[in-house]
Amino acid sequence: MLELLQSLNLWAVLTGTVAYFLLGALWYSLLFSKIWMKLRGIAEEDIGEPNPVIFLWTFLLQLIAVISLALFLSAIPAETLIQGAVAGFGAGAGLVFTLSGTTGLFSNTSLGLHLVDNGYHVLGLTIAGMILGAW
Repeated sequence: MLELLQSLNLWAVLTGTVAYFLLGALWYSLLFSKIWMKLRGIAEEDIGEPNPVIFLWTFLLQLIAVISLALFLSAIPAETLIQGAVAGFGAGAGLVFTLSGTTGLFSNTSLGLHLVDNGYHVLGLTIAGMILGAW
């Protein structure tokens, strides 16, 4: 297992993670902030100063997701941008989106909130897959 981890392209993994993380910054600020706040029942006044620890944990969790995707891509193998995109989309839509949807059914998450929150992960994993596949 250690050999497999060492065989991963660290720069591709880090670049994919940074791209995923930056997508989140765009997603929850410029693209969907107002919709997300409305769906969550949050007013702008309710949002205080951002907690840097949350961003650190977000980056670390996304790093683990991108490492997992890189391991998956190496097993397939997916060695092009398109193959990486398809695999990343499959991981995002086929695993994250569906399984979090199952959890959302039991926690009474609205379809709109599910689409915003998990659409982000589908696109993030697709972009990370493109980077991993192309590298």
